[in-house]
Amino acid sequence: MTLLSVEPIRVRHGSAGATGSPMLDVGYVGRPRSNTISTHTRPTFSTGMDPSQGLPTMFKWEGSGKEVYICGTFTNWKPLPMVKSTKDFVAIVNLKEGEHQYKFMVDGEWKHDTKKKSVENDCGTVNNLIQVQRSDFEALEALAIDSAASKKKEGTGTQSDGASTEQGNEKGSWHFSQETPGHTLLDKPTTPPVLPPHLLEVILNKDTPMSCEPTLLPEPHHVMLNHLYALSIRDGVMVLSATHRYRKKYVTSLLYKPI
Repeated sequence: MTLLSVEPIRVRHGSAGATGSPMLDVGYVGRPRSNTISTHTRPTFSTGMDPSQGLPTMFKWEGSGKEVYICGTFTNWKPLPMVKSTKDFVAIVNLKEGEHQYKFMVDGEWKHDTKKKSVENDCGTVNNLIQVQRSDFEALEALAIDSAASKKKEGTGTQSDGASTEQGNEKGSWHFSQETPGHTLLDKPTTPPVLPPHLLEVILNKDTPMSCEPTLLPEPHHVMLNHLYALSIRDGVMVLSATHRYRKKYVTSLLYKPI
């Protein structure tokens, strides 16, 4: 038997969600970036945020509750509502550098997260403690710099390596990028197989054991379902077959068509 066409009856498509994080207006960071950007160029970024307003910090409450608020020294202990997610409550607050004490108000009761760092204040109350440092956001700054460098190279083309030029490198200019290079002439093109290997085992090509009922066929594999098979034309007759499943039963239909 040979396969005429492969076309499943039903195809399910998956979906995935993606979430983003706010970026900072980081400006210029004077540290080497492995020659991915010239040290004589000052990049500009426009992320829509002012560093003087604070650094975005996420608070999460993983306990139970219907209404959860975040309170702390950064809000003068005024309640700030948290957004309910699937299994927790989340809030993003812009905090300035330094230490901040905070606590959660869960359904009208003060609670602190026992899994986070805590401290006892002058009144004997236990609050959570968080320390915000600008160095924790260096990863965001590095990503912003690399993104700006990549966009600049796309507009200006290939740039030479300054360090290699100063040393008199005769190999020519180098191009640095974060994009995956395409196929080169050295790559050997691969051709797809004539037929997927899991479709080689056709039921009608197998011999029925003598001990079995001639009208019964062995149970097919699920990849063989809903495909149209054709037998080579013999004596002016074309034979088509297809296997379908209904619950736990499999039915193979044959169609004989004179040519």
